[in-house]
Amino acid sequence: MKLLPEEAINAVTVNGAFAMELQHELGSITKGKKANLIITKPINSINNIPYSFGSNLIDQVIINGYLQ
Repeated sequence: MKLLPEEAINAVTVNGAFAMELQHELGSITKGKKANLIITKPINSINNIPYSFGSNLIDQVIINGYLQ
């Protein structure tokens, strides 16, 4: 899609929540919003993410504020 890594992350977080009309509950790390996040293993740069396709970079998953 010729997106920069920052644009792709924005598309699946803030813009995705807005498209589903959930921007008041989800889409960004903000006080009062649901804490649904992934914590990655160390990554040298956000620009390396597209080249890590197929690698498991997820270290932790947090859903509704609870570690899964």
